[in-house]
Amino acid sequence: MTDSIFEIEHKIRALEREIQEIKERWKEIKSVKEQERKGVDRANISAIAYFTYSFLLPKGDEQKGVVIGSFVIHNIGSTALETPVICLKVTPKECAVLSAKLGEDVQYDRRLNPLVMEPWQYIDENVKKMVEERGEFWIKPVRVSQIEPGQKLAFSNFQLKFDISRVQTSYKMEGFFYCKQLQNGIRALNNIVIHV
Repeated sequence: MTDSIFEIEHKIRALEREIQEIKERWKEIKSVKEQERKGVDRANISAIAYFTYSFLLPKGDEQKGVVIGSFVIHNIGSTALETPVICLKVTPKECAVLSAKLGEDVQYDRRLNPLVMEPWQYIDENVKKMVEERGEFWIKPVRVSQIEPGQKLAFSNFQLKFDISRVQTSYKMEGFFYCKQLQNGIRALNNIVIHV
Protein backbone atom coordinates (compact mmCIF):
# COMPACT_ATOMS: atom_id res chain seq x y z
CA MET A 1 0.00 0.00 0.00
CA THR A 2 2.83 2.44 0.83
CA ASP A 3 4.51 1.70 -2.48
CA SER A 4 1.39 2.60 -4.42
CA ILE A 5 0.96 5.83 -2.43
CA PHE A 6 4.60 6.69 -3.10
CA GLU A 7 4.13 5.98 -6.81
CA ILE A 8 1.01 8.12 -6.95
CA GLU A 9 2.75 10.99 -5.13
CA HIS A 10 5.69 10.71 -7.54
CA LYS A 11 3.34 10.88 -10.53
CA ILE A 12 1.50 13.86 -9.03
CA ARG A 13 4.78 15.75 -8.52
CA ALA A 14 5.82 15.03 -12.11
CA LEU A 15 2.48 16.28 -13.42
CA GLU A 16 2.69 19.39 -11.22
CA ARG A 17 6.12 20.18 -12.73
CA GLU A 18 4.70 19.76 -16.24
CA ILE A 19 1.78 22.07 -15.40
CA GLN A 20 4.17 24.69 -14.01
CA GLU A 21 6.29 24.58 -17.20
CA ILE A 22 3.18 25.08 -19.33
CA LYS A 23 2.04 27.99 -17.15
CA GLU A 24 5.46 29.67 -17.52
CA ARG A 25 5.44 29.26 -21.28
CA TRP A 26 1.88 30.57 -21.44
CA LYS A 27 2.98 33.68 -19.50
CA GLU A 28 5.77 34.20 -22.04
CA ILE A 29 3.30 33.99 -24.91
CA LYS A 30 0.89 36.41 -23.22
CA SER A 31 3.78 38.81 -22.59
CA VAL A 32 4.77 38.75 -26.26
CA LYS A 33 1.17 39.33 -27.32
CA GLU A 34 0.84 42.23 -24.85
CA GLN A 35 4.02 43.85 -26.17
CA GLU A 36 2.73 43.50 -29.72
CA ARG A 37 -0.50 45.25 -28.71
CA LYS A 38 1.52 48.10 -27.19
CA GLY A 39 3.35 48.54 -30.46
CA VAL A 40 6.73 47.20 -29.33
CA ASP A 41 8.58 45.81 -32.36
CA ARG A 42 10.48 42.65 -31.44
CA ALA A 43 11.67 41.80 -34.96
CA ASN A 44 8.23 40.19 -35.39
CA ILE A 45 9.65 36.67 -35.30
CA SER A 46 7.52 34.52 -33.05
CA ALA A 47 6.16 31.00 -33.10
CA ILE A 48 4.64 28.43 -30.81
CA ALA A 49 4.77 24.67 -31.10
CA TYR A 50 2.62 22.09 -29.36
CA PHE A 51 1.42 18.49 -29.41
CA THR A 52 -2.15 17.28 -29.88
CA TYR A 53 -2.62 13.60 -29.16
CA SER A 54 -4.87 10.73 -28.07
CA PHE A 55 -4.09 7.57 -26.12
CA LEU A 56 -5.20 4.16 -27.35
CA LEU A 57 -4.95 1.73 -24.47
CA PRO A 58 -4.45 -1.97 -25.18
CA LYS A 59 -7.35 -4.40 -25.09
CA GLY A 60 -7.26 -7.71 -23.29
CA ASP A 61 -3.80 -9.19 -22.82
CA GLU A 62 -2.00 -6.82 -25.20
CA GLN A 63 1.07 -5.15 -23.73
CA LYS A 64 1.44 -2.23 -26.16
CA GLY A 65 -0.26 1.14 -25.88
CA VAL A 66 -0.32 3.71 -28.68
CA VAL A 67 -0.36 7.49 -28.79
CA ILE A 68 -1.58 9.02 -32.05
CA GLY A 69 -0.43 12.60 -32.27
CA SER A 70 0.45 15.67 -34.24
CA PHE A 71 3.14 18.28 -33.68
CA VAL A 72 1.87 21.72 -34.70
CA ILE A 73 3.91 24.87 -35.37
CA HIS A 74 2.01 28.18 -35.47
CA ASN A 75 3.72 31.31 -36.81
CA ILE A 76 2.34 34.04 -34.53
CA GLY A 77 4.78 36.68 -35.79
CA SER A 78 4.61 38.91 -38.83
CA THR A 79 7.64 37.44 -40.64
CA ALA A 80 7.72 34.17 -42.60
CA LEU A 81 9.69 31.37 -40.93
CA GLU A 82 12.04 29.77 -43.46
CA THR A 83 13.37 26.18 -43.67
CA PRO A 84 11.33 24.63 -40.83
CA VAL A 85 12.79 21.60 -39.03
CA ILE A 86 11.48 19.71 -36.02
CA CYS A 87 13.10 17.42 -33.52
CA LEU A 88 11.04 14.90 -31.57
CA LYS A 89 12.95 13.39 -28.65
CA VAL A 90 11.69 10.14 -27.10
CA THR A 91 12.86 8.84 -23.70
CA PRO A 92 13.71 6.19 -22.81
CA LYS A 93 14.93 5.71 -26.35
CA GLU A 94 15.20 1.93 -26.00
CA CYS A 95 11.58 1.34 -25.05
CA ALA A 96 9.35 3.54 -27.18
CA VAL A 97 8.89 3.31 -30.94
CA LEU A 98 7.88 6.23 -33.17
CA SER A 99 6.30 5.50 -36.53
CA ALA A 100 5.00 7.81 -39.23
CA LYS A 101 4.66 8.05 -43.00
CA LEU A 102 7.82 9.80 -44.13
CA GLY A 103 9.13 10.54 -47.60
CA GLU A 104 8.43 12.35 -50.81
CA ASP A 105 6.27 9.56 -52.17
CA VAL A 106 3.46 10.04 -49.64
CA GLN A 107 0.32 10.71 -51.67
CA TYR A 108 -2.07 13.45 -50.57
CA ASP A 109 -4.71 15.85 -51.82
CA ARG A 110 -4.17 19.40 -50.52
CA ARG A 111 -7.80 20.29 -51.25
CA LEU A 112 -8.95 17.95 -48.46
CA ASN A 113 -6.85 19.40 -45.65
CA PRO A 114 -3.48 21.02 -46.33
CA LEU A 115 -2.48 21.03 -42.65
CA VAL A 116 -2.88 17.30 -42.12
CA MET A 117 -1.48 16.03 -45.40
CA GLU A 118 1.96 17.67 -45.59
CA PRO A 119 4.57 14.93 -46.16
CA TRP A 120 7.76 14.96 -44.07
CA GLN A 121 11.21 13.40 -44.43
CA TYR A 122 14.36 12.91 -42.37
CA ILE A 123 16.73 15.87 -42.64
CA ASP A 124 19.56 13.64 -43.93
CA GLU A 125 20.94 10.11 -44.03
CA ASN A 126 22.76 10.38 -40.67
CA VAL A 127 19.56 10.93 -38.72
CA LYS A 128 19.06 7.19 -38.05
CA LYS A 129 22.23 7.24 -35.97
CA MET A 130 20.79 10.12 -33.91
CA VAL A 131 17.63 8.09 -33.31
CA GLU A 132 19.63 5.15 -32.01
CA GLU A 133 22.07 7.19 -29.90
CA ARG A 134 19.82 9.92 -28.49
CA GLY A 135 16.23 9.02 -29.34
CA GLU A 136 15.95 12.14 -31.53
CA PHE A 137 13.92 12.22 -34.75
CA TRP A 138 14.97 15.18 -36.96
CA ILE A 139 12.54 15.82 -39.81
CA LYS A 140 11.54 18.54 -42.27
CA PRO A 141 8.54 19.08 -44.54
CA VAL A 142 8.92 17.91 -48.14
CA ARG A 143 7.00 20.66 -49.95
CA VAL A 144 6.72 23.55 -47.48
CA SER A 145 9.82 25.76 -47.33
CA GLN A 146 8.38 28.47 -45.09
CA ILE A 147 5.51 29.15 -42.71
CA GLU A 148 3.74 32.40 -43.50
CA PRO A 149 2.58 34.74 -40.71
CA GLY A 150 -0.57 33.42 -39.06
CA GLN A 151 -0.18 30.00 -40.72
CA LYS A 152 0.27 26.57 -39.12
CA LEU A 153 2.32 23.57 -40.17
CA ALA A 154 1.83 20.11 -38.65
CA PHE A 155 3.61 16.78 -38.56
CA SER A 156 0.39 14.78 -38.35
CA ASN A 157 -0.74 11.33 -37.35
CA PHE A 158 2.51 9.91 -36.00
CA GLN A 159 2.29 6.94 -33.64
CA LEU A 160 4.26 6.44 -30.45
CA LYS A 161 4.05 2.84 -29.29
CA PHE A 162 4.95 2.00 -25.71
CA ASP A 163 5.16 -1.14 -23.58
CA ILE A 164 2.87 -1.17 -20.56
CA SER A 165 4.16 -4.46 -19.15
CA ARG A 166 7.21 -2.77 -17.61
CA VAL A 167 6.97 -1.74 -13.98
CA GLN A 168 7.19 1.95 -13.05
CA THR A 169 8.20 3.26 -16.44
CA SER A 170 7.66 6.78 -17.72
CA TYR A 171 7.75 7.63 -21.40
CA LYS A 172 8.26 11.17 -22.61
CA MET A 173 8.22 12.85 -26.00
CA GLU A 174 9.55 16.38 -26.26
CA GLY A 175 9.22 18.58 -29.33
CA PHE A 176 11.46 21.35 -30.65
CA PHE A 177 11.03 23.65 -33.65
CA TYR A 178 13.90 25.26 -35.58
CA CYS A 179 14.05 27.51 -38.61
CA LYS A 180 16.41 29.98 -40.26
CA GLN A 181 15.13 32.80 -38.04
CA LEU A 182 15.05 30.70 -34.83
CA GLN A 183 18.30 28.74 -35.01
CA ASN A 184 18.38 28.10 -31.26
CA GLY A 185 14.92 26.63 -31.58
CA ILE A 186 11.84 26.76 -29.41
CA ARG A 187 10.50 24.09 -27.11
CA ALA A 188 6.93 22.83 -27.47
CA LEU A 189 4.38 24.22 -25.02
CA ASN A 190 3.61 20.69 -23.87
CA ASN A 191 5.15 17.23 -23.85
CA ILE A 192 3.60 13.82 -24.20
CA VAL A 193 4.19 12.03 -20.89
CA ILE A 194 2.98 8.53 -20.08
CA HIS A 195 3.38 6.94 -16.63
CA VAL A 196 2.80 3.18 -16.50
